Amino acid sequence: MSKTIGIIGSRRRDTDEDYKQVYNEFKKWYDEGDKICSGGCPKGGDRFAEIIAQKLGLTEENGGLIIHYPIKPKPGSPRWAWAQANFARNTLVANDSDVIVACVGPDRKGGTEDTIKKWMKRKLDNNLMRIV
Repeated sequence: MSKTIGIIGSRRRDTDEDYKQVYNEFKKWYDEGDKICSGGCPKGGDRFAEIIAQKLGLTEENGGLIIHYPIKPKPGSPRWAWAQANFARNTLVANDSDVIVACVGPDRKGGTEDTIKKWMKRKLDNNLMRIV
């Protein structure tokens, strides 16, 4: 049975070494037919997810890659509206992921932590999460 592996991470963790850690952890979980889910940010774990998906030939078109981009508020909207859009996106990633590989920031704050908390609320087996 296929599963969906969420790859998430702080934008502040965007180095080649961070990518290698995420990829090595991902390989432990991935089986042929699995999907990747991410949030579409151009940096950090979301970027790593797209690189890994491309390496495996997984795309949105073939159903192997699920990207939840935030629904952006109108330009000039208050800052809280932008944050709300990102946190709504985190909920979608958490709900669609059977397994989470998280590349967390040193302060453990922000969207990555929000996604982890939301994922943990709905999962009974937290052994399906790996933090790098």
